[in-house]
Amino acid sequence: MFNRLGKFGVAVTVASSALVLVTGTVSHALPDTTGTAVVVRPPVTVASPPPYKQLALKTLDQVVKGNFVAVSARFDDSIRQEGNPAVLSNAWKEYQNQLGFGRYQSHGAPRQVVSGDRTVVDIPLRMAKQPGDFRVVFDGKGHIEGLWFLKKGVPVP
Repeated sequence: MFNRLGKFGVAVTVASSALVLVTGTVSHALPDTTGTAVVVRPPVTVASPPPYKQLALKTLDQVVKGNFVAVSARFDDSIRQEGNPAVLSNAWKEYQNQLGFGRYQSHGAPRQVVSGDRTVVDIPLRMAKQPGDFRVVFDGKGHIEGLWFLKKGVPVP
């Protein structure tokens, strides 16, 4: 989610173009044509959340290309041990072969759901034998907390 800024309050008293700051901060004050001060606040920078859909698409692309080292490098600490590149590679092969989905063909548009402080992105997969879903769960910093190859339509918990 977006970072919330604390309340920002500025109270000023103008006396012959003098500015008295009661609370908050002001970058500067400019006199206008009437002799009163105009308070110009500094631009507020709000950290935007990572582009989760794009991160999920990039992750899927790396999986399809077999770049499991790059994918596992973005795992958070909670899954890094069990989600090493070899485990991820084996899971992708099993999904395609033993579970009967077939080879990856293409994918559809990602769907994003925010669940608490996590963001879940599902990408529908067009596989050779049956459709599936690729699900990635991100923390607020864009690290991967979970990654699944699923049957089509598994609901987000």
